[in-house]
Amino acid sequence: MIQIIIKETKEFLRDKSNIFFFFIFPVMLVFLLGNLLANLDKAEEVIGEVRIHYGIEGISDIDFVTVKEFIKGLEDRKNFFFNETDDIASSIDLATDGGIDAVVLFKNDPMEIQIYEGTNRIKNRTVNSIMNGFTQLNKAVDIIIKNNKQALIDQPNYESDYIMHKDLGIKRTMLDYYAITMMTMMCFMSIMIGAICFMGERQEKTIIRLRIAPISRVKLFFGKILGLLPQTLLQILILMVFSSLLFGAHYALYLFDNIHLFFMFTVISFTMISLGAVYGLYIDVNPMAGILPVLWLMMFFSGTYSKEIVIEGLSKYLPIYQVQEAAFDLTIFGRHQKANTVIIVCLIISLAALVFGAMGFLRKEEK
Repeated sequence: MIQIIIKETKEFLRDKSNIFFFFIFPVMLVFLLGNLLANLDKAEEVIGEVRIHYGIEGISDIDFVTVKEFIKGLEDRKNFFFNETDDIASSIDLATDGGIDAVVLFKNDPMEIQIYEGTNRIKNRTVNSIMNGFTQLNKAVDIIIKNNKQALIDQPNYESDYIMHKDLGIKRTMLDYYAITMMTMMCFMSIMIGAICFMGERQEKTIIRLRIAPISRVKLFFGKILGLLPQTLLQILILMVFSSLLFGAHYALYLFDNIHLFFMFTVISFTMISLGAVYGLYIDVNPMAGILPVLWLMMFFSGTYSKEIVIEGLSKYLPIYQVQEAAFDLTIFGRHQKANTVIIVCLIISLAALVFGAMGFLRKEEK
């Protein structure tokens, strides 16, 4: 199996076009996109003024006072403006048209919060984050009131702070953004490597010779899959190192988080190679026509080329968007949950693809 891995890697590295398009070109893209589009995209967003209409329906007296104090605390920050409304439907229409940024409805006992978003996705995230913080804190206070009222009485100077400044340690630029998106692009493009490799073996009938070779077919199949992985690992490593050293792109602040990021993209690459192998073994359509257009569309609508190109209700469900979101969550905030979810899902998909691909490789006859 080791000989197969070495053979596949050597064959890949012998082709000079592979060296350029898989190793040099992605690094150039990070530099070009990060600098040429810097005036169109901004790495940091200014939230500005947030105008919110709110309504209160059927909540308890305690919750009513809590909501009023919560709103007063936000308005003291000078960039949040709340107006109470009795006509929620009209306010929702106003938010939909961009006249205000959001509508928040506090209702029922126990209290529920409904948020109707506006047209600005940055302000939508801001409103959702603040309301989520308020909800969690309010639940905690309710539990304390029911179980230990004295705990609140003993904290007379307690003040809620729903917005806290956090120093991320690094001033981010668009180079950082495109370093992540280009790495995501490379990993998803790995599906082409797997598809072309196995489709070529099948179309040129060399797969028949492989099957009669004096080696277990299962070992042969996994050897070819693993033989395609080193070149992808080199891609990721070269992009991370050279984009950082040559162009000043930043990934995670801490070494462990960068290792975690590298591992996540390695698992994604392996998954895409496995899926490509299944495609190459079972489907006769050229992957340049069957896979590439789908990948380009997904990347386009996932914000790979511009973070401003995001379609509400579509983009966030695309796999590339999910991976990029997990990578940004890890590199910017040091949060591992989304990255771990991506890794687990990819491992499950890889297992299924390998089983399905091995079954196709073990077929005795070519159709």
